[in-house]
Amino acid sequence: MEKQKKMKSGVMVRPRKPKEWVIFILMILTVLFTVSPFINLVNVPTLILGVPSLMLVALGAIVITIIVVVLAYRWEVH
Repeated sequence: MEKQKKMKSGVMVRPRKPKEWVIFILMILTVLFTVSPFINLVNVPTLILGVPSLMLVALGAIVITIIVVVLAYRWEVH
């Protein structure tokens, strides 16, 4: 009976395959899309299609995050 190796909960594994790098970069871009310097650029009293620009960016961030996660599951990137 061979003992299975278990990964520690605090271990960070770097991407190795091209698909893993693509998902990693998309996740980083998604996080950068929601940080303070970018938010300050769109935090102006402007309506776009009847929606405040900041709310539109927040909704866009949610949609982009969902797309990246679905793509990661479809490509079987863990």
